[in-house]
Amino acid sequence: MARASTEDFDGDGSSDAEGGILQVKGPILPERFISIESSRHCERSAAIDGGSATILDCGSFIVGAISAGHAISDTSGACQAESRLSLIGASHADKKSIYRDIFEKAVGAEPTDYPATLDSLVGRARNIAELEEAAKVVRSAPEGSLVMLDGALWAGLGDFAPLIEKLVKSASERGICLVGVSKRSMLYVGHRPLVPYLARLGKKTLGDSLWAYPVALAEYEGRTFGATYVAHLHPMAQFAFRVDINPLPGIAADETIAMLAGLSDDPGYIGYPYPLARVHNEVAIGDETRLELRLGMRRALSSAGGDAALVEEFSRNFHDVLDGGV
Repeated sequence: MARASTEDFDGDGSSDAEGGILQVKGPILPERFISIESSRHCERSAAIDGGSATILDCGSFIVGAISAGHAISDTSGACQAESRLSLIGASHADKKSIYRDIFEKAVGAEPTDYPATLDSLVGRARNIAELEEAAKVVRSAPEGSLVMLDGALWAGLGDFAPLIEKLVKSASERGICLVGVSKRSMLYVGHRPLVPYLARLGKKTLGDSLWAYPVALAEYEGRTFGATYVAHLHPMAQFAFRVDINPLPGIAADETIAMLAGLSDDPGYIGYPYPLARVHNEVAIGDETRLELRLGMRRALSSAGGDAALVEEFSRNFHDVLDGGV
């Protein structure tokens, strides 16, 4: 068996900006770690996330479920969450027009790029729903609030840049500290995944402490918004996260990361901001919800005189039989 050498991991690699797979240029240096002295209490915070799932897949058409919601934490530490769920139906024949309608309603312009598959249509509709939910939260949040998005402040698709730019501008005008926290990052250096690599190096360099590492992404200007860091938010945390910060005058990046750390001490989610965990659980579309939605569709179809059994027959997939035998 061939062994990978150190040089293999230090290679130049390549970038796939459309997929968010970004090569970070320059060397990784231990002296660039920023030590965060202590966590900082955050009086007002909010978090936004979304979820999506396929409820019915008949090959030529699908029905997907999309959820978007937010969690708000007040000065007492209580965290309340709410979400909304909607269904989207599309076929290969009309997916372009359906996406155009969704995009134009959100952006006010026709998209230049369209989803190639029905699944990607549902995924993009979810992303738009999350950004619209974030815009609503920013408009109502008190000045000085910390608003967190699940994911990076990054326009993987160029068409999404105006939506994110509008959100960032609104947050800045209202004095809102807008932050994106990514559970999974596609940043890498050489052939190493950047976040776990820095988590390992950070532990070796600074031990069990709070820290941040600045990540330069200048070559992706116009699609990245704010300053990017990898941050370790609790001394006992096993994970680090990519954190994108839309800077506010008078609030340094290390202060913002200290506020994130102050929200990351829940025993169930050590090292991850609790409001983001709370809203993730709120918007997740699990197996039970998918089954309820599917049964509800069958009842509605039957009540309208449709042939629910025929639709079920169309949705059969022999992969389910094969997988059931494993």
